[in-house]
Parts: sequence; structure tokens; C-alpha cells
Amino acid sequence: MGCAGSKNTDAVLEGGTRQDGAGDAKKPTSHKDIKAEVKAPEPEPEPEPEPEPEPPAAPKACAAFRPSDADTCPELPTGWLKGQGDCKGEPRTYFYCCGTGLSSWMKPDGAGKGAGDLVCGTCGVLKSDHAVCEEWSPQADGLCNCGFPKDVHKPCGQYRVNVAAENFGDCKCGFPKDTHAAGAFSGGSKALKKQDSADVRAGFVQKKYAQCEKYRVNLNSANFGECMCGAPKAEHSPEALAGNAASGKKKAGELKKRDSADVRAGFVQKEKVDCLRFEPDLTSGAFGVCVCGAKRSDHTDAALSAGTGRKDLEKKDSAEVRKQFVQKEFASCEKYVVNMDPSVPFGQCVCGAAKIDHTPEAIAAVGDAHTTRAKRDSTEVRAEMAAHAAEVGTAVEASGQRTNTEFGVGNTVVTAAEEEAKMAAAMKARAGGGEQLGALQALGDAMEKSAAPAASS
Repeated sequence: MGCAGSKNTDAVLEGGTRQDGAGDAKKPTSHKDIKAEVKAPEPEPEPEPEPEPEPPAAPKACAAFRPSDADTCPELPTGWLKGQGDCKGEPRTYFYCCGTGLSSWMKPDGAGKGAGDLVCGTCGVLKSDHAVCEEWSPQADGLCNCGFPKDVHKPCGQYRVNVAAENFGDCKCGFPKDTHAAGAFSGGSKALKKQDSADVRAGFVQKKYAQCEKYRVNLNSANFGECMCGAPKAEHSPEALAGNAASGKKKAGELKKRDSADVRAGFVQKEKVDCLRFEPDLTSGAFGVCVCGAKRSDHTDAALSAGTGRKDLEKKDSAEVRKQFVQKEFASCEKYVVNMDPSVPFGQCVCGAAKIDHTPEAIAAVGDAHTTRAKRDSTEVRAEMAAHAAEVGTAVEASGQRTNTEFGVGNTVVTAAEEEAKMAAAMKARAGGGEQLGALQALGDAMEKSAAPAASS
């Protein structure tokens, strides 16, 4: 009941048939048909391989070739080199050609170059890929700044004489004058154009002056010569400068005589600070500032003189002044004699007192002893010499007498006669001959005879 007569209910009949609400019979449904209606899952597609990264770009040639010891890769075709690049985070060899700008992970096809070209140590490019500069600039190694010799260069297109060149007339490019083309000598010349006075005056620049009628120097300005208007002196007109020069001049009839009362009325009394004593503040950054904070010039004369030790002068007579004198005491030494012992202080007397502690009379006594000298004749001197010789025990020549007593020092023993012979030979050689020697000996004998009567008396 209920659902049986419903059009939306399908009944399965005997024999495996199914009847719809409309009464139409359909084909029997089997297990195969059910399996056919259930679709099998499709397999997942394989991920596409990650594309290979591009190799590094071929390096470019620098402007200054410098040879290096790098591998020239003779097994590669002409113009090709190899280097190390980064491929997915790992180092990998790649190949590049600077002439064409190509680079590849794969080795290029072609026969090897055989003898390799030089490689630049700066950019890693073959020497054949470097360009020669336009102007020859020699360096310390004899090559140009670009790394190539002079013979591969050519003269420049603008001749410029090099006054410091070794060869007269050489250009600054390093080549002689005659190697330049004709166009290299006409580059600096220009066709002259005649101008009339109107065109020349039109090109003049009129100087503009400051709008100041009278130049007045600003003494408080940081720029020297600046006017009160703010402009410098050079920017003022001649009229403004002349007005300043004439401002301070007056005619003789314009002068006005003023008495002292008028002049004093124009004085300004300077006010002083109420500081009783000026005391410099050493911790202040400004010089001459008191601890009260005011400048030294702002203090009164009493404040400046307070505590400085200055006192009013008091007149004293000579008696009071002489009472304050201290009489110097001298040593009780009647004659100052220097003690020659090197252990005592310099200038000390034998009495133990210094020279300054002696009286003027004691010091003068020394001078009398040295200046008062007794005159002695040759007889007294010879007698003292003979006494001294007898005391020492040395054989000497006294009163012209000869002796053959041996004397000497150490291993050298001579007699007075031998010593006299040596002296005679020396005197003969110095005198220049025997006549002079005889004259000297005669003079010596005369002196001995004159001394003999004096000794006998």
C-alpha cells in the first residue's frame, strides 16, 4: 500500500526485470554492468623535470691587459675557455667564448686551438679579445696602460706638443710629429669673426651694486669690511664709498667749541659691581672672571687691591732704616789662603771658611803676597838650583861646569857630557853652521865669567 502504487517506485520483477512507474521494461542488470559503471582511478602524471639553469655569462674584457699563468685550454676551439660555475648549488665546469659572448655547459665542437693564447689575470679573458687604447701611455714596464706595446698603437687625432719629451716635437701620445695625419694639426684652429663695438658692448656684463647709499663698516661682523647693510665693500657704488669718506669731514666754519661742562655731561659713568674683593675664578672658562661672576674691569680699585698685599707707603728716616740692617759676621781669619785639597769645596780657605765669609782685608792680604815680589840676580837663582839638585840627587850642569856623572830614568843611562853633545849637535843644525854654534858657546862662556866675580864676592 502506500508506496506500491507510487510512480516513483521501481519494482523488480521475476526474471531480473525492473518495471518503472510508467510500466516500461528495461534490460536486466548484471554484476558486470555494475562494475562497468564504476570507473577506475586515473594514474597521477609524472612531474616534469626541472629545467637546467643557464650557464654563467661570458666575462667581458677589461681595459688593461695583465698576463697571468691561467690555463689557456689548448684542447678547446679558438676563442673558447672554461671556468667554474654554479649549477643547482654545486660547482660545474662551463665553457665560454668572449669574442661571441656565448657560454654553454657542453663542450663546444671543433678542433683544439693547439697553442694557447695569453689570459688576462684581471678579467680572465684571452689577450686577443682585449682592445688597444687610442692613446699611447707608457708605464714602468715599457708597455702601455692597456697592456700592449707601442708598435700596435697609432698616433692620436689631435697633435699636442709634449714639452717634457726626450725627442723635440713629440706629441703627448708618444709619437713623433711627422707620423700624425694632416687633420691632427687643424683641430684647434677656429675661424676668426670680426665684431663691431656694438656687439662687443652687448656682451659686457654690467656690475650690480648694493642698494646702499652710504657705506658704513660693521665692526661686529665676522667678515672683514662688511657694511651695516650686510653687503661687502666691493659691492658698493663709488658714490656710497665717497659718501662714507666725506661723512667725517666738516668745514672749518661748522666746528663748534664746547666747554668742559658740555664735555663732562656727555661722559657715561661706569657702574661697578658690589664686590669687596676680586678673586679670580680658576674653574671658569673665561679669563679674568671673579668668583662673583663679574669681570675684572667691573670691580672697583679697592676690590682689586684688597688682599693683594699692597700697603700704603710710609716714609721712614735713615735712623730707623739702619736699625733694621743686619750686620754680617766674618770669619776670624787674617789671610785667605785657598785649600788645594780636591776633597774640600771649591774656594774654601785653609781655615775652613768660605771666601765670602772673609773680611775684605783678609782677601786683600792674599793679593799683597802675590804682587810683592823680590828681585833676585842670577847668582842666587843658580845657588838655589844647585841646592835643589843636591837634595834630589840628580846630576845637573851648575855654573857652567861639566860632569860625567851618569843619570837617567829606567833603563836609559846617559852622562851630562853625552847630553851636552846632543844639544850641541841640535843647536848646530838649528843655527845653520859651526860659526853660529861657536858664537853661542862664546856667549855662554862670557855669561859664566861675569857670574864668577859675583859668586866670589
